[in-house]
Amino acid sequence: MTKQIDNKTVQPRWKLVAFVIVYTAAMKVLPYVLTWFGFDIADAFNAYPWGFSPIFALGIFGAAIYKNKSLAIIAPLLVWLAGDIGIWAVTGRLDWAFYPKLPVIYVAFAICAVLGFLLREKRTWGRVAGAGVASCVTFFLITNLASWVGSPKYPQTIEGLMLCYEAGLPFLKNHLASTAIFGALMFSPACIRESQPAESQPELIPAPNLS
Repeated sequence: MTKQIDNKTVQPRWKLVAFVIVYTAAMKVLPYVLTWFGFDIADAFNAYPWGFSPIFALGIFGAAIYKNKSLAIIAPLLVWLAGDIGIWAVTGRLDWAFYPKLPVIYVAFAICAVLGFLLREKRTWGRVAGAGVASCVTFFLITNLASWVGSPKYPQTIEGLMLCYEAGLPFLKNHLASTAIFGALMFSPACIRESQPAESQPELIPAPNLS
């Protein structure tokens, strides 16, 4: 799966991409696995780094690098779905894995991945960082709005909505931190290789188009 940018062939380093994919699903399932050892999932909301996931970096990376645009959108959704299925498998609780507002999560991830299309023709560290921040903030705004609508926990007023957003700030913080770390990794030569066309430069050059 390669893509042409400025007469260069761009190809992911699939071993590292596969590691990030597995790590993403594992981070989603891990707190539920810990319940096997007596860990109360309710306590996990204070003890576990919720939201510290490469999912946003993974989505932006796919949209920027994968030749197939449809795959770029579907791939992060399938990774998240694998995590949801994993939660169901380890807990036996279908309601924990597939809750009523889950479709909003998937729509939000798809929208966030689309932001990576802005990096298909030109990638700089500033543009990558901007896409990462925009992705996390977009997800934060959409999902917390969905959580507030019809919630018995928060008043259905502007004040209640602001309280809901305030409650989501720790998740946003983890999203931003993880996206910064994994975004820097995935858009580095460790995860991308570029080469000139075969007729002019047959060897792969691990130099990303970043400045």
